[in-house]
Amino acid sequence: MKKYLTISEMANYAGISRRTLIYYDQIDLFKPQKVGENGYRYYGIDQYFELDVILLLKNLDVPLEEIATFLKNRNITAVLAGFKRQKEKVDEEISKLKRIRNSLDSYITRYTTLKNFDLESITYAYRKAESFVISDLIEKFDDIDSLEVYGRFYNSVDSSDLFSGYPIGFLVDGAAFYEENFHAAPYRALVKIPSERLHLYKQQRIVTRPAGYYVSGFIKDEIHQINIFNNRFRSYLKENNLVLNGDIWELLWQDEAASQNPEDQIFEVLIPVKNKLAKEKED
Repeated sequence: MKKYLTISEMANYAGISRRTLIYYDQIDLFKPQKVGENGYRYYGIDQYFELDVILLLKNLDVPLEEIATFLKNRNITAVLAGFKRQKEKVDEEISKLKRIRNSLDSYITRYTTLKNFDLESITYAYRKAESFVISDLIEKFDDIDSLEVYGRFYNSVDSSDLFSGYPIGFLVDGAAFYEENFHAAPYRALVKIPSERLHLYKQQRIVTRPAGYYVSGFIKDEIHQINIFNNRFRSYLKENNLVLNGDIWELLWQDEAASQNPEDQIFEVLIPVKNKLAKEKED
């Protein structure tokens, strides 16, 4: 009866390569029962069972160093504890991959919107309420103090929220709408936060964009385009008997990820509005 298997026979049985068995030998995970004078590795028939355990654990994505520890502590208690630990790791990885997939879905939706945006269109529509975490007041975009505000703010936001795929936002006091260029007014940066994650942030840092009707449109971050946009927006409100009813919200749909030129940035401006007569009655 044959007592030993060659490395090729053992590899063929296990469905793995000779190179893998050599590596397992080198790291002392699975060693041959004997090595011949010619340097050939020979494995005992009963080593099948130990290799089966290694392949089982490897299939469960257990790291090789943990497999080595596992092989030295084979009993029900250790096996159960080890499998539970591995399940926890897998659950964490699943949660991570789900977050990544959701972010990718958001980015795909975002850039699909960008492919079809229209600088000439102004929309009047109902928007659901959304919550954001908000920065300190930013006076000038290119000022050193402003960059420090940005730095503190973005460092305070969890990466899964900061890189969720939803456009970064900005909030401008509604009074600035009637200034010559409300885009140059002091503002605050915003990052959208899902309702189930709001508890992670301080309440005073949370701001909600109210549900209601908004006039919105896309604008390119270029002075000529901004001036045209401002005039068109004001004309639209006047022609449709609408008045401003809150602060100005902006979303940065196209950023540095999609363009190297800062002037190619594309914002969506959302202005909460009410019918002029209804607003006058309220006042």
